[in-house]
This record gives sequence, structure tokens and C-alpha cells, in this order.
Amino acid sequence: MSLYTCGVCIIPERSIWELKNQTICTILGLAFNERELPGIIKKLKLNNGKMSSFEMHCKLVQASSTQDRTSKQLDKLLSERFEPYKEKVKGLSHNEIHKHIEKGEYTDIPLCALIWYGVRNDDKDIKSIEAMIFGAVHMFEHRALRFYDTLSRTMPDSRPENVIRELNEVVRSNNKLQTKCNRLEIKKDHLTSEIGSIKEDRSKIIGELEIQNQVNEQLKNDLNEIKDENTLDRINELTRELDFLTTEVKTLSSELTQRDQEINKMSCELTSVNMYLESEIKDNGEKVDLNGLTVAYVGGVESLEPYYKEVIESFGGTFNYHCGRCLQGRKEIENLVDKTDLIFCPVDINSHKACKYVKKACRVQNKLCCFLRSSGLSMLVREIEKAPELKEYDCRIY
Repeated sequence: MSLYTCGVCIIPERSIWELKNQTICTILGLAFNERELPGIIKKLKLNNGKMSSFEMHCKLVQASSTQDRTSKQLDKLLSERFEPYKEKVKGLSHNEIHKHIEKGEYTDIPLCALIWYGVRNDDKDIKSIEAMIFGAVHMFEHRALRFYDTLSRTMPDSRPENVIRELNEVVRSNNKLQTKCNRLEIKKDHLTSEIGSIKEDRSKIIGELEIQNQVNEQLKNDLNEIKDENTLDRINELTRELDFLTTEVKTLSSELTQRDQEINKMSCELTSVNMYLESEIKDNGEKVDLNGLTVAYVGGVESLEPYYKEVIESFGGTFNYHCGRCLQGRKEIENLVDKTDLIFCPVDINSHKACKYVKKACRVQNKLCCFLRSSGLSMLVREIEKAPELKEYDCRIY
């Protein structure tokens, strides 16, 4: 029996050999798992040849039942193991410890440490308290065995021990998918805002075209009303003004057509982003990993450069971009290819020179190259997923 100091009071503590065998069994079973048992047996010099986990556990329980050098050493070993929790239970009475165990309120203290300190202090009611603590723990054991039995019959691989690991993996995977979902939602909102802005500009241009058409009609009416030969200068002036306004109408019509094309492009990209968002949330399988490869994108829609970059980086690559305008000749394309492992080159929005320079540089430097039919994000994503199928200098049009 040892002494435990509590403020100014010195409370005697019971040693492990003074506890009931069932209490010793419970504490040792919770304190040392199957991987630790061989080391404990060896440290206490109790090894009598090859033993099963059950035999080693029984050996420890038997050695703890009598006061000798081995039981004292084991008592000290347990005291050192539970020392970090001593201050947390210092102010708790035996009954309070029993209530904590019975209600399962011990999230920051291991159950074995609570039992150890709950049965250690030697007072007049300790035997009844020890019995109550053992009873509460014993019912937990029944509950745990029923739960283990259910999991063993429910789990596909009959390994309940893997449940926590699988749950942690699912949580990590869910967090990653949630992060991607949030990024794609932001991108979706941005594209929706741009489309709304373009539609508003379109409405303004249509309004201006209607005004110009009204002015043109008025000028035509004015010309038809002019009969006098003396008004030839006025006619010429009005003709020039009509030509000017006609040119303005053509310019505005061209701009409106271009705006319509941009609206259609943005709508396609938004649809692609939504489909990609849904597939990312549903698909929990393995994804292509570029493993840090440097990926270049030559040409395409310059306003989509941030989204090209985000797609490449989401697959684990490093992104480079070139607009496709070769102001310095083929040298800048050759330098780009030299620093790149994989090149994507859309043919729908690009210069002929850029495509030719990229193809020649990739052939000379033996680099991977994909010529894409479309500069959209969905096309880029699909071709990245095919990237592992490409061989060195594999120049294709998709």
C-alpha cells in the first residue's frame, strides 16, 4: 500500500495486488493491447516460450495477484502510464468517478485510468465502490461485444477494426469534395454574373439599333420629299450621313453577333461546370493525378485562363499559358515547350502559326502534345483524364 497526498491530507492507496482479480483483469486488458503484451511480458521476465495473447494476459493477471517484485514493477508501470490523468481526477470522489464511468462521461480520460483511480484509494467503502465500478464496466463489455458481433456480421470484410479508419477516409474524401464543390459554386456564380452582364449589353445594343433604324427611315423619307434641283448639296450631305449611319449599323450588328457568340460560349461553359460539379460529388473513385507535371495551354479564350489554370492544378499539375499570338516568332513557343511536360493546343481559337510552331517543337523535343477541337473547359477535363494513355511525342487532334 502506498500513500497519496491530497492537499494537506495523506490518503493511503491500494496496490494492484490488493485489487480483486476481475478488476485487475479489466485494467490490464484496457491498458495493454495485443501488440504491447509481448514487450510487457519480456520486460517483467515472464516469458516461458511462445504464448498466445490470452495466455500473456492471464500471465499478467496471475503475476499481479501476489505481492512480489513482479507485481510491484507492474504496479509502478501502470502508475506511470496513468500519471498524465492524475490531476484531472484529483478533485473527483469515488462516487463521482463511478457516475462518470456509468454514464460514459470520460471523453478526455481513458476508461482504464478512471477505473485505476476509482479503486485505488483505501477507505471504508472501497470494496462496494470497486464492485459498482466493475458492474458498470462489465455491462459495457456486454454492449461492446454485441456491437462487435453486429459489425462482424455486417462489414463486407468482417473486420470491425477497420470501421474507424474507413470512416476517417470517408470524412477526408467528403471534405475534399466539399472544397471542390464550393470552388465550382463560386465559378458558377461568376459565369452566371458574366452572362447576365452580356445579356444586359445585348439589350442596350438592340435599343440603339432600333433608334438608328428609325433615323435611317427618317432620312429616307426626307430624301423622297426632296424634289428641287437646288437641294443637290443637301442630298449629297444626307447621302454621306446615311452611308455613315449604315456603317455604324453594320458595326453594331457585328458587335451584337459577337456578343451572342460570347453568350452561347458562356452558357456552354456554365453547363459544363454544372455537369463537372455533379460528377465530382457523385464520383468517389480514383482520379488522374498529373503528379506535378508542367502543363501548358496555348491559345483558347484568354478570359478563361484562370479556369484553365484551376482545372490543371485540381489534377495536380503546374500551369503555363500562352495566348497564341507569336509576336516574337517560333522562339517563344520553343522556350515554352522546353519548360513543359504536356501541351494542350485548341484549334478552334488559335493562330495557325502557334499550332504549327507547337507541333514542330514537340516533335523536336519529344514532348506530349494534344490538339483540341474545342477550347472549352469540359474538353480540357476529358483529355486530361486520357493523359496516361499518351506516349512520348503523341500529337493528336481530339
